[in-house]
Amino acid sequence: MSVAQRLTNDLKSAMVSGDVRRRDVIRFLRSAVKNAEIDRRRDLTDAEIEDVIRTQIKQRRDSVEMFRRGGRDELADEEEAQIVILLAYLPQQIDEQELREIVRVQAEALGVSGPRDMGRLMPALMAATNGRAEGRMLSQLAREELERRSASSN
Repeated sequence: MSVAQRLTNDLKSAMVSGDVRRRDVIRFLRSAVKNAEIDRRRDLTDAEIEDVIRTQIKQRRDSVEMFRRGGRDELADEEEAQIVILLAYLPQQIDEQELREIVRVQAEALGVSGPRDMGRLMPALMAATNGRAEGRMLSQLAREELERRSASSN
């Protein structure tokens, strides 16, 4: 079943069950997908819909951060609940330990040695994880690996 079909089915079941949060999150997501389809003038593929979902998750994570800084924990909690709903539409994410190993292997394969090589490492990591890891997490782990490699070579 395609992601678009799954969204439609899940929207119907959320409406029937009275799950207002899930209904609203799916409606908002479907609207974002529709806007992307209008921009591209064609239906989106599952991979493109997953990119839209990732964008929605990133926006909500940024909101959580701002709400927490502003002392609005109830709004941050709501955004986090919406993130959980959205994550269900993405492929299973790679856990942090496995990501660390992927970063180490890719860094070794590319022969990178320090922070200046971040531009070479990140594209390889994005390709290796194929959307199953958040860019922010990959970036953080890559930075740590490059710093470790830089310190060990000095």
